[in-house]
Amino acid sequence: MEVLEKTGEVERSGQGVDKMFYICLMEGKPLPDYSQTDEYQVDLRLQARIVDEAFYIFVNEIQNRRKNKLNVFDLLTLDRVRQGISTDLFEESVEKLQSEGLIKLLNPESAEFILCDFYYDIIKQSGSVNGSVNGSVNGSDLEKTILEIIRHNDNINIKKISELINIPYRTAARYLAKLKEENLIEFRGSPKTGGYYLKK
Repeated sequence: MEVLEKTGEVERSGQGVDKMFYICLMEGKPLPDYSQTDEYQVDLRLQARIVDEAFYIFVNEIQNRRKNKLNVFDLLTLDRVRQGISTDLFEESVEKLQSEGLIKLLNPESAEFILCDFYYDIIKQSGSVNGSVNGSVNGSDLEKTILEIIRHNDNINIKKISELINIPYRTAARYLAKLKEENLIEFRGSPKTGGYYLKK
């Protein structure tokens, strides 16, 4: 393989994998799945469904505006932040994305990041489902998502939150009660017309 690379007969080894990851991220689809690979064969699975429509719009809008496109590591970092994952991020990409305002530090103590406001504006405008709650997630991811939705939608009610992130009404109510107990949000107005706000 090395000889073929040096003679220019094939591209750099592993470049095809980078391209597959890049395309999946740009199309808002799940990452290539190698989980069934063993020592005798490579088993690659690509899925066609879009995981998060808002993220698809978000990354494509960003790339279309840029002269120097984000690379696959930048996109992987954005995707992990979208999912509420703040560990094992690419340091160089984190610095770059933070300096460009594409991700924001939510909690300096635990180094938790969220995507920039533009992503949540897309969710608000299109009513798209946030991908991080479209599968199995832990509670803190869901809490962060709900807080971001409230941040961008004053006076939002339980029904609208449950619809936006595609979770049962009771689940949304339970998380809102927890966030209220933690003094992060408050309910203002009457039970019929009131809604939730971030506490200042």
